[in-house]
Amino acid sequence: MTKRETKRRGDDRQQVPFARKLALNQWLFTLFGLQSSDGYVDDPRGRMPLLGAFKEKFGIDTDAIEGLDENNVHHFYYALADRMENSETLPPEVLLAYDRNIVRHTRQLNEARLVKGEESITWKYFQYLTLLFTEVFLDHYFRDPDALVKSLNRQIEAYNATHPASDRVPPMNEEADARHQLNKLAYWMATGSGKTLVMQMNILQYRHYSEKHGNHAPLNRILLLTPNEGLSRQHLEAFDVAGMRAGLFRKDGRHHREWQEIEIIDIHKLGSEMGEKTIAVNAFEGNNLVLVDEGHRGATRGKEGAWMRFRNALCENGFSFEYSATFGQAVKGDRGMSNHYARSVLFDYSYRFFYSDGYGKDFQILNLDLTEATSGKATSENDRELYLVGCLLAFYQQQRLFRKHKERLRPFHLEKPLWVFVGGGVTAGLGKKEASDILQILLFLARFIGDRQGSVARIARVLNDGVRDADGRDIFAGRFGYLNDCHLSAEQVFDAILASLFNNPAGGLLHLENLKGAPGEIALKLGSDSQPFGVINVGNDTQLCKLCDEREELVVTERAFSGSLFRDINKSSSTVNLLIGSKKFTEGWDSWRVSTMGLMNVGSGEGSQIIQLFGRGVRLKGYDRCLKRSSKVQLPEEVEPPEEMRELETLNIFGIKADYMARFRDFLEDEGVSFLGHHAARSVKTSKPVSTRPGTASMKRGMILTLRKPSAEHDEPTQHLIESPVVLNWYPEIQAIRSQDIRSGNVEKGRNEGHLTAKHVCLLDLDALYFELHRFKVERAWYHLTISKEAIWELLHDSSWYRLLIPQKELVLDSFEKVHIWQEVASALLKRYAARYDRLPG
Repeated sequence: MTKRETKRRGDDRQQVPFARKLALNQWLFTLFGLQSSDGYVDDPRGRMPLLGAFKEKFGIDTDAIEGLDENNVHHFYYALADRMENSETLPPEVLLAYDRNIVRHTRQLNEARLVKGEESITWKYFQYLTLLFTEVFLDHYFRDPDALVKSLNRQIEAYNATHPASDRVPPMNEEADARHQLNKLAYWMATGSGKTLVMQMNILQYRHYSEKHGNHAPLNRILLLTPNEGLSRQHLEAFDVAGMRAGLFRKDGRHHREWQEIEIIDIHKLGSEMGEKTIAVNAFEGNNLVLVDEGHRGATRGKEGAWMRFRNALCENGFSFEYSATFGQAVKGDRGMSNHYARSVLFDYSYRFFYSDGYGKDFQILNLDLTEATSGKATSENDRELYLVGCLLAFYQQQRLFRKHKERLRPFHLEKPLWVFVGGGVTAGLGKKEASDILQILLFLARFIGDRQGSVARIARVLNDGVRDADGRDIFAGRFGYLNDCHLSAEQVFDAILASLFNNPAGGLLHLENLKGAPGEIALKLGSDSQPFGVINVGNDTQLCKLCDEREELVVTERAFSGSLFRDINKSSSTVNLLIGSKKFTEGWDSWRVSTMGLMNVGSGEGSQIIQLFGRGVRLKGYDRCLKRSSKVQLPEEVEPPEEMRELETLNIFGIKADYMARFRDFLEDEGVSFLGHHAARSVKTSKPVSTRPGTASMKRGMILTLRKPSAEHDEPTQHLIESPVVLNWYPEIQAIRSQDIRSGNVEKGRNEGHLTAKHVCLLDLDALYFELHRFKVERAWYHLTISKEAIWELLHDSSWYRLLIPQKELVLDSFEKVHIWQEVASALLKRYAARYDRLPG
């Protein structure tokens, strides 16, 4: 880097991606003959990540060498031992000892799983390598921690020698206690890569080496810290399956001190002092084995935050294992945390490796921007309705394909599709004029069900004509090939949706049943006698029901219910097709069913939670439970997936007023994942920003302006409004990202240009337009601008001052709903014109 570049960027700005700073991970690869100071090695084909180089060197086929031989030795061991080139650091006998430990611990888990009727564990290559790296580290840690510190410092020194000061990792203090500097390991593992199983093995591995070397003080407790109670219960069930004694921590219960007992505690119940619902961290003493699920939650609060302080105190004289899919995103911008995890991330199998290996589903993501620009609404309500219908049709198509190919899909272990709709908030911040995110989706469902004629028309529009974005491309091009090949009428599709998605072919009103006996759950039914087609899972069901009860489109009741629709959603007997809730789905809930996601107001400021949410849907069991997409598996000749298999192995995400797109794009770029380029076009385009506060040109001149239509002859300053007219693009703003394996179906087409005629204007509500424009003026403090109804009438009958880009069908009067669209168009045009008029040159 030149001096000029350094000066321009700033000496203290970090430039190296976190994934290239993982000194501990790099050191472990050096033991296998792969030297690197930035996470990459040179290859004739170019720079290759360490993990990829490892697979190349040892000839690891991700499918072929899984499992054990007749001597109960992993095939992975032979692949490594045969190519270690007389290694002094890891000779074959040492590798074999490590392998035998892994086999013994795995057998212990599998014996318990067999009793519970669960399948035995067969390790994937990356899981085996994670466990092998753990064996190596723990062996060194308990045997000679001082030597381990020196070895890691040599790796850190090699890294620092090739990087600027702003990106260097501080070495460890070789004069201080080595174990206190090495007692925190972190695992960067993609969601769906099996971190729960790795966690269970880590407990057994730590126990083995602690007892083997016998030079470590006995542990006080084994504690598992989780971010919420839902995840705590999930782990409790997983430990039960594994035959490991565990329990939820109870402040008023006895303190378990047996080695085998694992205490699971929600991090929010820890505090600096004793409280009514919290327990002081010092009550646990400091010599504990601490397991931290969703470790990024501590990282995002900074090293001095409560999470990190509590965790450090709990394992001060003990040890900790942390697990997260998003360490890279969590430490971004925090040098202290970046340096901490650079020395503690033992293994990196983040999403870039997970996806490139063929694991998990493909994905397609769209985002509809509904934000209001300074000059009016960016996207019409009709566009949003069409977009939501497209979301519903995408899910229905997956449902229909699943039913059609159910028998052929059994070898691929695909589950019945589930539509998950997530809101950024539930009942917080609601005003009289605003509905919650969940209420909005419920009202959409009620409109879709109750307005047969309108819904049929929208179905036909989406399937036959598509929905154009601001660049004239059909955002749904290629999405509904199977439905179109079925040659069903829009009426037939509507009726089929009522029967299969809503569980009632006869239709009816949308019913919400508050389930007493299932806290936080509200059942969704079409009519009063049908089976629930959906469930809402929220923190305050009573408040949400009260809100919904105010809407005449919704019928709210309650009934006694024993059990849980939410917890039974993964059972084959579940009738639930739709799950609605808040961001709780980012953590503490697992399902193989998720196939379509709707996101509203999700993404802004959520950081790592966005990637966690994505991970809920991309997990895939795959053929013979290999976790891979069928296109990435060498299938037997007798096994042939359906032609539409890709649609069933694709996660469809539809964002609505969500910042998810930008966050996810950043995530993919950070991860180095290849994907098809996304396109984004604004439905509102202005030449420059509009001032939203006093101080515009006319205000500075002290002028009083009267809004009127442009006239070069009588009002010369308005000449530029004719030469450079207002432009309103009424095509929706859509952003799209598709995984590399999915071909883009967008087709470039021209955009129609039209205008409002006298026939349109005579149907508009002039009073509503006047008051809306007046409100817009007051919000921007344009008190110098005078507006009259007569001026609005004249403007709307003159199209010389604007260009309107709008689908021709939107200008055809074939339903009263079109009048609402024209009202929105007229309002947006007038606001833009007023903003331009306010900036008239003096």
